[in-house]
Amino acid sequence: MAGMSDTAIANGRLVKAGGLAGNFAVKLAPIWGIFGAAFETEVALRRPFLWLPVAAGTGVVLYLYADREPSLWLIAPAAVSLGVLAFLVRAKRLAFYFLCGFCAVFAGELSAALRTARVAAPVLDKIKIVTLQGFIEEMDFRRNGARFILRVQSAEGLAPDQTPFRVRLSMRRTPPFEAGTYVRLKARLLPPARASLPGGYDFARDAWFARLGAVGNVLGRIEVAPAPDSPGLAASAMMAIDGGRNALARRIDKIVGGESGAIAAAMVTGKRDLLSDEAKEVIREAGIFHIITISGVQMTLVAAIFFVGLRRLLALSQTLALSYPIKKWAALFAIAGALFYDIATGSRVGTERALFMTLIMLTSVLLDRQALTMRNLAIAAALVILIQPEAIVGASFQLSFAAVGGSGCRL
Repeated sequence: MAGMSDTAIANGRLVKAGGLAGNFAVKLAPIWGIFGAAFETEVALRRPFLWLPVAAGTGVVLYLYADREPSLWLIAPAAVSLGVLAFLVRAKRLAFYFLCGFCAVFAGELSAALRTARVAAPVLDKIKIVTLQGFIEEMDFRRNGARFILRVQSAEGLAPDQTPFRVRLSMRRTPPFEAGTYVRLKARLLPPARASLPGGYDFARDAWFARLGAVGNVLGRIEVAPAPDSPGLAASAMMAIDGGRNALARRIDKIVGGESGAIAAAMVTGKRDLLSDEAKEVIREAGIFHIITISGVQMTLVAAIFFVGLRRLLALSQTLALSYPIKKWAALFAIAGALFYDIATGSRVGTERALFMTLIMLTSVLLDRQALTMRNLAIAAALVILIQPEAIVGASFQLSFAAVGGSGCRL
């Protein structure tokens, strides 16, 4: 009797548990119905592709905010395995999309991990006064003084494994030289600043990915010294471009004059240090600081000028207009112009987003395909995540893509 009673009690518990599970399933049924209807809508409108950069961005965020460094030996095989599984089950639509999504998540983590390994460089741990030698990579002139980035070749007083790859220094006097100069100087260095508030701007994170191991100020005079070797073709080209940007910024500032000249120089060249602190604060409080940075507006205008200008010019010839694809010629010319403009203005996140979308649109013209779609935005986001995954946690990335995405949704 006792055994039978125990069995009955056990069966009663199972029935009760089954009843609870059934009730829970009934309550979840409307939610699953809503999810299923939304999924079918996305598939019908061919929008699952737009979620891939979202999934990849999720992987980047998980990597950046992880408590410890994820293992490449885990992330890479997981991304490859999920991609292979998605290909094998491509006939099963729901499984295929979910596997692609999880593959994109691990691919985003992999991109961030590879980027971290690629830019890893020593970071100063405490305040130090050292003598540095190296090439000036970028020079930003101010009304009084300047700020520049120095690629360190040697640092007296620091071990090789403690020597930063780059440092950012400020000086009170305007230097008589430009980027590309090899100098020797004494500087007071300190570690890049962490976020002052939880969730605030973390300069140390951006400095890490820019390979800036320290910031500080110059002590005494700067000596120009003979370079022991060449900085390389690519570095030399970027230094020369920076010198050209400074020359153009100074010319614009001189012709226009005042704060208006500084604003015009910033909008054309991306050099904002000629602006006074008061003007920057006013522009920032007005919420229009993006106007004085090289972003999508300038990139679109430049590409449009190249495209429309050359096409109108070629259309003046009846033979060319009727016998040759002048629209595609203009698109090729605009692609070259957009690439040059991006490189010549410093290539920031907002500019890169606009560049990628512009290149996709112009390439669509070359291939006789529809150009203005939300896929342009998704591909541009994926490319930025691939090249600079850390940009996803920055305001420039978020506002730039949100603004374009919102405009696309309204259209």
